[in-house]
Amino acid sequence: MQQDRNVNHGEFIKLFASVQPALHRYICSLLPHFGEAEDILQEVAVTSWEKFSTYDPEKPFQSWVFGIARNKVLHSKRRFARTQNLMNDAFELKAEEYFQNQTMDFMEERQDALNKCVDTLNEKQQTILHLRYKEKLQSDHIGEKLKRSAEQVRTQLCRLRAVLKTCITNKLSGAS
Repeated sequence: MQQDRNVNHGEFIKLFASVQPALHRYICSLLPHFGEAEDILQEVAVTSWEKFSTYDPEKPFQSWVFGIARNKVLHSKRRFARTQNLMNDAFELKAEEYFQNQTMDFMEERQDALNKCVDTLNEKQQTILHLRYKEKLQSDHIGEKLKRSAEQVRTQLCRLRAVLKTCITNKLSGAS
């Protein structure tokens, strides 16, 4: 049972980290003060962590977290009675839609760049990546399959990640 909780928490951290920049921009777009937006972001992180067991993985995580953020923002606005700064619901939904679409486009661009960069690697390099990230094997198991030491596998994975990072950065910046 404890192991399931760790897997869920690991999954939560991975999901939350992937949406945090867009979530922060979304909250900032709804509030007049940067400090208040930072506080709300922290409240959203805590609340979504505590309620992660209620999240339906069949639905987009970002929509779920943005809903929590919207509720926290509305609560904050009521709490501090800042009626002159209230935005109408339509504007909030437009802001949410904009940031979700922007994030999804960026993620699609990164995935496309990654796929193109992986295609430039030779077969042996692609095999190591496949064993590590698709089959989720550890370095020692990959080494056994490829008749290499675990240290050699770790070194090659480190180099491959660096090559892919540079390649992706170049593709996203427009350099080919």
